[in-house]
Order: sequence, then C-alpha cells, then structure tokens
Amino acid sequence: MRILYYDCFGGISGDMNLAAFVDMGVDAEWLSSELCKLGIGGWRLEASKASTRGIFGTRIDVVLEDSCSSHKRGSAHGAHCHHAHRTFADIKSIIEKSKISKRAKSISLDIFEKIAKAESKVHGKKVSEVHFHEVGALDSIIDIVGAAICAEKIGADKVVSSMVELGGGTVKCAHSVMPVPAPAVAEIARAFEIPCSFGGAKSERTTPTGIAILASLCESFSDSGFKGKILSGGIGIGHRSDENDEVPNFLRIRLCESSDSGGSENSEKMCVLESNIDDDTPEMLSLLCERLFEAGAADVWQEPIVMKKGRMASKVSALVSERLRERVMEEFFKNSTTLGIRKISVDRFAVPRKVGVKNIGGGEKIRVKIAEKRSSLRGSEKAEFDDVKKLSSKIGIRKTLEKIYGVEKTSHKNSKK
Repeated sequence: MRILYYDCFGGISGDMNLAAFVDMGVDAEWLSSELCKLGIGGWRLEASKASTRGIFGTRIDVVLEDSCSSHKRGSAHGAHCHHAHRTFADIKSIIEKSKISKRAKSISLDIFEKIAKAESKVHGKKVSEVHFHEVGALDSIIDIVGAAICAEKIGADKVVSSMVELGGGTVKCAHSVMPVPAPAVAEIARAFEIPCSFGGAKSERTTPTGIAILASLCESFSDSGFKGKILSGGIGIGHRSDENDEVPNFLRIRLCESSDSGGSENSEKMCVLESNIDDDTPEMLSLLCERLFEAGAADVWQEPIVMKKGRMASKVSALVSERLRERVMEEFFKNSTTLGIRKISVDRFAVPRKVGVKNIGGGEKIRVKIAEKRSSLRGSEKAEFDDVKKLSSKIGIRKTLEKIYGVEKTSHKNSKK
C-alpha cells in the first residue's frame, strides 16, 4: 500500500504544500500546464530552490501579472485587486467550467467548501453569502486546485498526517488582526477533529487553505507512524520568517510503501452509504454510480430489491471513508430522486496492493494491479480493464486476451487433451 504522509511539525500552507509536491518530483512545468486548464490567466508559477536552518527544499511563488502590476506571495501590494474578492459560487463556477480532471475538480471543490462552511460559521452568514478574501485571491485558487492535481498525480492509496503545528502570535486578516490560529483554521480543526499543537512558533504556521487540504485529503492523523520504506520525499519551504522561532518553517511530505500485511492492525474505518430507489431509470442509476466514484467512493454497487407494494427497485450502495462521507452523500442527493440515505459504519481490511506496468510485447504496455498473494487460489496480478479495453479496440479482443493471458494458447492445449 502506497501511503502519502504529511509531516506538519512546522505547519502547512497552500504554497508549502505545492512546493513539497514539486520538490518530491511533480514537474513544475507540467503542473503549470494543468493549472492553465482552469481558463484564468494573469499568473505564472515560479519554483525555486530555497533553504531554512540549513535545510534545502523548494519554494513556490504564484506571480500575478494584471492591471494591478506584478507581486509575489506575501506582499501587501495588490491586496485590493479585482481578483481578490470572490464568492464560493464564483470559484465553483471557475472550477466546474475548467478542463481539469473530474477527480481534481471534486477534490478542489471539497477543499473550498470546507473553508466556505468554516467562514460561514465564523461570520454568521450563509455559505452562499461568504465572500472570500485571502482564499478568493488567484494565488490561493492555484494553491488549492494545484493540491488536487498533485494528489491525483501521486495516486497514493492512503493519505495520513502527523499532528499539525498552528503557530502563535497574531496574523493580519482581511477583517482585522486576529490571534493565531485564525478563526477559520480553528473551526476546520474542530469540525474534522484534527490534532493540533499550539505556540511552537511565534507566527502563523497553518493557514485556512493548508488545514482544509489536510481535512480533505487525509484519512487519519497520528504521530505513531507505520512500518514501510520511503519511496520519495519533498520539502516545501514557507514564506514566513522563522529566525526567532525554534520550529523551522517548512513542510515535509513522504511517499511510503507500507509493509503492513493487511491484518487487523491495517484495518480502516469506513462507512457504507445506501439508498433504496424505485423511480430512477437504469441510465440515471448508472450516472449516479459514476458520480459517486468521482466523489471518492472506494466501491459502488447496485442490488435488485422488492420494496413495499411489490415494486421492483434498486439498492445503491457506496463504500466510503469517513472523511469523504459528506461529499458522497451530496452526490447521492444531487444525482438521484432519493429522499434518504442510510449510513452503516464498517471496518475494511484490505490486502496491500500497488499498480505496476507490464510489457506484453509488440511495444505494448498495460497497467496491472499487483496484490499480496493471500492464497494459492488467487493470483497476485491482474490487468487494468481500462487498458485491456483500449488495447482491444486496436488489435481485437482475441489477440488482446492472448497477449495478456495466453487464452488462445491455453485453449489449444486443453483441446488436445
């Protein structure tokens, strides 16, 4: 199992998160090209090597180029530019109309929604009435959508985080000078039960963007660690001065391969969301299942059932981690006629697995799912069906099966017997 681990001893912000991904190996030019799919201009991404306390990593700047002239992150100049204030509806429209992947859209909107709900509670407004300031600025949109794109690119099976350092002192927000943590940070940490440490630094170390990214991506928070090997790592250097602090201002992330065997110590708390639906067409139910997968469900299935008055219906179920429960429930209501959803808490015990690439000859390669072999009755390797389907459209299904599984050769041998 591939685990992405956030080491937030120095806090986390949107730019530190992007910088850590780039430092770990995500190509900055590729990331810029993906972000261009948002369809908004007036910016460019700058990645540079930087250091703090003798530790080298990467620093990210979103340089804005518009009528307000250029400025880099952290400067007060440009704070009143026309792009600085946006509503959640404005941001949602930008993301939904963009050409980024469906998965990246889903993660991005989830992060923004978490911030919107926190701000609405802090300021006593409806979510639709919340006007973003710092988070509505263009550079923060880049941070959040970039986080979603990078998370999808890394493709970890699980994301976990350490305790999060929030910092101390005060921070200047759009409304006034506020004590650290900023109200939205404190609300997100409370709502998602994120373990935090306070006062380790004399400045703000975790921003609303940073903690919302963790709340959206991470399945658990623990300093107890896990067994495995480090595949790669990255360090994102922050923009805060840390000369007078004991805690340096950087974020460290690591991609690890867990050696856990899939026993009880590797169980995962999840839930099953299910609904009985008797007035949707098969086409609508198929679309619903697709939307549930896009929202992050680990598995989705349908069962034929008979409801009261003898009506044939379908029970649609989704296996989902607790952190994604609200997002998946929303898709249930948006994409079906259901009036209610049941939630059942479950433990999932998963066999460790990873995705590899197999050369099948003729210059053709396919992805394969490789799982720990648990018994002699099941193989440990299976071709990714999407790749099988794509190859069959080029050379035909029979040749595809022969290349991957040796089906035709095997059938000939059996016929001779």
